[in-house]
Amino acid sequence: MPSKKWFALALAWPLIVAAASWPKVPVPEATQSTMVARRMIFNGLDMQARMFRSQKSQAEIIDFYRKAWHGKAVVNPMGEAKVIGHREGDYYITIKVSDYAGGSKGEIGIVDVGDAPKHFEPGKGLPRPMGSKVFNDIRYPDDPVPARTVAMTNTLSPLQNAGYFRERLEGDGWKPDGRQRCTDPDACVQHYSRGDSHLTLVAERGRSGYSKVIINVQRP
Repeated sequence: MPSKKWFALALAWPLIVAAASWPKVPVPEATQSTMVARRMIFNGLDMQARMFRSQKSQAEIIDFYRKAWHGKAVVNPMGEAKVIGHREGDYYITIKVSDYAGGSKGEIGIVDVGDAPKHFEPGKGLPRPMGSKVFNDIRYPDDPVPARTVAMTNTLSPLQNAGYFRERLEGDGWKPDGRQRCTDPDACVQHYSRGDSHLTLVAERGRSGYSKVIINVQRP
């Protein structure tokens, strides 16, 4: 999934704010945080994301949230990081925290699990070669330029993927903008436009022999 935005100063007990219905998540003193996505739809789930850096250690961050949530939190390891989980009504909050530069860094995510779709189809509306597995479909509907990123894997080479998507996209009204290129047999990049919408497709061969295809659409 392509990166988004990453930082701004927050004081003690600042709040994540996007809509009145989102729960308020405190952060400890001596913590800098920034909104990554005020609202995104991650594989059909409404989600809000924030990142932080803190002078507090990983252990102090975990202790802070255990106290803030009166012990109603679960903590699980994820490599060298720890993930704190807490359910609040129809929302599930996760905080991934790692030790960093004498303090810690982490990510805060809020997911609206109460409004989860029952039959979500990732990649719907975009072409995909037979046998492809779509593993991410992320929308940013409230950004200044709304965007959607879809990621999939398949057994086609990057060149084969480039040919497949060129035929399907052009048949669907997308026009190449002249910047299509395959730098080598293992990587291809294509750019298309349709009205005021823009689409970028990257196909790369991975170590496993499978290709990863990432499609980013602005104003989908």
